[in-house]
Amino acid sequence: MGRGGATQNAFRELAAEWEEENDVQVQHMEVADDAEMLSVLEGNPGEIDLCNPSPSGFARFRDADVLADLDYGEIPNYDNLDDPWHDAPFLEGHEDGVYRYISTQGLAYNTELVDEFDSWDEIERDEYDGQISLFAGPEVRFANAAAAAGIDVNEIGDDSVFDAIVEKAQDQHENVFQYWASGDQHMQFLREEQARISSAWGGRVLSLQDDGHPIEYFIPEEGAVTHSEGYAIPAASEKQDTSHELLNWLYERENLIELSTSIDYPIPIEDPPEGITQLPDYTEHPDDLTWIDWSVVLPHRQDIAQAFDEIRAS
Repeated sequence: MGRGGATQNAFRELAAEWEEENDVQVQHMEVADDAEMLSVLEGNPGEIDLCNPSPSGFARFRDADVLADLDYGEIPNYDNLDDPWHDAPFLEGHEDGVYRYISTQGLAYNTELVDEFDSWDEIERDEYDGQISLFAGPEVRFANAAAAAGIDVNEIGDDSVFDAIVEKAQDQHENVFQYWASGDQHMQFLREEQARISSAWGGRVLSLQDDGHPIEYFIPEEGAVTHSEGYAIPAASEKQDTSHELLNWLYERENLIELSTSIDYPIPIEDPPEGITQLPDYTEHPDDLTWIDWSVVLPHRQDIAQAFDEIRAS
């Protein structure tokens, strides 16, 4: 069970090789988000054998106690992943997931309309009035605002930290003409030059580049939120051994390279080839990115949403 789109299609195509080799049929199910994924797991115990939660999904699934602990001894090929990513923050201290790929939400800009830059500060310049688009997700928006302000979003329970994040999000709002809710939307804004600068997903920017649009993507020096995911096996699955076998096959080096270059998002393997290091989201270490501790941030979701609504209405 995954989120559909290009990433799941690439997984489906790659898994077909394993199906043929092992005489096993893999059925694929698509859902919109972690909430629907959890609903399916709770409402259909035993029907799903492998899924890919986001970090916020892992936090929710752990609260619901729906994930199995993995037997990493049965996934020796997982060692092909570079060591620091084994303990990416949403996996550290847990044994219920493996790291999937790097996805970030940094900044994209039109190189014919904007000079090269490296900081979140750029989007606050007066010359970009009405020419900036940012992501509409409240928690991610606040996490990137926190990064821009040099604040740890995971300290948002402190009133002074919350207020400082709100202040930075308000400052960044001043030049925004519209917040985007989907990858297609931010691509449209950049393609049609409605936005000179937009928060973006690196893989989507690569698609724009392939179509000849003068768009570059980067992770600002202050950091950017990661949307990285992991694979997990539901506790109710009756095919956990088979799922471990599929995961071990998937983490063979050549399969990771094929999958990474197919989905246009980097899988951080040891000694990665150029085809991976040149992908827009590539970064060497988890510390280069901004990680939301969802177990800390989710309890403040309502306050964050309310504050963001007020900013958007201002």
